[in-house]
Amino acid sequence: MPFEDIFRHDYRPTVVAESLRIHVDSVVGTHTTQQCLTFLDMALQFVAEGAAGGLNVIAVYVAEVLRATGVGDAVSIPHFTPEGMAFAAKWMLLALISYWLLCAVLRLSVVLFRRGFWMLKFFVVVWIFSRIISDPKASADATITRLFLLVLLAAVWSVATGRNSGTDLTSLDVRLTSLEGRLAIMEKNGQTK
Repeated sequence: MPFEDIFRHDYRPTVVAESLRIHVDSVVGTHTTQQCLTFLDMALQFVAEGAAGGLNVIAVYVAEVLRATGVGDAVSIPHFTPEGMAFAAKWMLLALISYWLLCAVLRLSVVLFRRGFWMLKFFVVVWIFSRIISDPKASADATITRLFLLVLLAAVWSVATGRNSGTDLTSLDVRLTSLEGRLAIMEKNGQTK
């Protein structure tokens, strides 16, 4: 089977939509799903009719302004229909939901990747620590030096790969200012008693 045939036959949007509908029906029930879809269709039709009417009014005003300036004959303003607006709104809604889902999936994958990297870093440090401690040939000074270098490496690695790279002191400054304010209030209350 050629490569392009895999995508054409197995992952058609209608098949994905049907499987999604079956899954939603199994979770919340067919009646509830049908009522929700009917409500969304009615709301979308209501909004589409209002938007089409509003755009048609704006188009008439634009046509009048263009006619008054002498450009009116060359420009044809389209007539907006509720069906066309509903069609455009459905595609925009689909694009918005797809964007939201894609962002959620990407955020989740980044979080999982960070957690996995943190676990890998943790296990590497624990493995190196166990190798340093279990070395019978090393003297006490060599073991202490190796442990110090391991701690230094772990600290530098954490600062280099952390979200705040260690140079952001604004949160520390805010905490210090808050503590200074609390201390001033406590000193003031202690003097008045």
